[in-house]
Amino acid sequence: MKPAGIIFFMIISLLCLSCAGSHQSQKEDSTGFLSITGTIQEVKNNDLIVSLNLPEIKPTKGSPIGEITQQIVIKSLLLEGMKTEVNGKPVIIRELRGNTARIETENAAEHQKGKSINISVPKKTLAVVDFEVIKGSEREVGRVTLEGLTSALIDSGQFTILERSKLKAVMNELELSLSGLAKESPDKVSGKLLIADLILTGTLSESMGEWDINLRLVNVRTGQAVSAVTMKTALFKPSELRDAGPWNEGFESAATDPSWKLGFKKRNQTGEYARSGIDRRAGTDDSKKSLRIDFKFTNSDLPFYAFVENSKKRNLTLYNGVELSIKGSEKLYGQVNLLTSNPEDVNKIDNWFGTFEIDTKWEKCRIPFDRMVLARQWIKQGAARYGALPGDQVLRLHRVEALEIGVFSPNNPTTEGTIWIDNIRFYRD
Repeated sequence: MKPAGIIFFMIISLLCLSCAGSHQSQKEDSTGFLSITGTIQEVKNNDLIVSLNLPEIKPTKGSPIGEITQQIVIKSLLLEGMKTEVNGKPVIIRELRGNTARIETENAAEHQKGKSINISVPKKTLAVVDFEVIKGSEREVGRVTLEGLTSALIDSGQFTILERSKLKAVMNELELSLSGLAKESPDKVSGKLLIADLILTGTLSESMGEWDINLRLVNVRTGQAVSAVTMKTALFKPSELRDAGPWNEGFESAATDPSWKLGFKKRNQTGEYARSGIDRRAGTDDSKKSLRIDFKFTNSDLPFYAFVENSKKRNLTLYNGVELSIKGSEKLYGQVNLLTSNPEDVNKIDNWFGTFEIDTKWEKCRIPFDRMVLARQWIKQGAARYGALPGDQVLRLHRVEALEIGVFSPNNPTTEGTIWIDNIRFYRD
């Protein structure tokens, strides 16, 4: 590996060190949670040459994320340089070639050729680096694939995933030390700094609706790729492809985003109405435009929601909540709703909401996703009116079908008024 490559992998292992003791203790306590068997082919000095009984990779239905996860798990069960146990006694994995391992033991004499052994498989810490889309128009596919795969790897129970936010947080502090570290041997450096065991990185490229996925799993101890995952697949069904990118909606573009459902609705029997559109004469700060909702609430006992909906499918697992600037023609109470779907049936939808105060002057509001609550009225009537079925009451931020912002009549006085909305974005704490 070129020096630049070694430096890159040393950066990641150093970043793990900065996250301090919680990761270290987690690794030490997790050794031996899983094991594989092997047969001794040869005993040589203190080394055992072992034929490993590795699990088979089984095809999965639907998204290929499951099969990719299996490959990563199986190909990283044992790593060169790893300390583990054979039949409960400490050993070091010195070399791996396919299904054959050279294992250093303290007392090789107690082992015999042809005997079966039990090899403990430690839980590993994995640093996942952003996937790059090198060809294709759907640039968010890399981010969506990364998040889906990261979730699957966590669910496998085989890895502790290093948080990506921590990778960037200490990068600048580590660069000063890299020049000195690069002069030392990989073994010496890893002995001092190693907390991440593996780095997963890769590229995706699209051609004629299919994606070439090329991933590399790198052993931080050696700085070398221990395995590759290569696959050609459709990757996602159209309903599974979701925008996981940032959202900074200031309504300043010449053309309005078509994912906004703007228009007019009226309840004839009560006279209540809601009209939504772009106001080109009002905005917060230096903005000249905003989203405007005119509405009328009467004293009707029937609830009426004056709102605007953005129907873009999203994956919001990277974010903590939604932030917006808002003002009203009078003091009111606003509401943000998230509609999330069930992965088994996209037509089964849950509605989650959070409320906030609206003043007559522009104010910035934040609605954390973890504070949102289930809309019970949605279960009884709302889902049917939306053309959906009630879901299973699980907030799935990776399956957001729509976001709504507005004012709800039961929370507000009988009035006729206006709210203006600007600078909508998703935030991270």
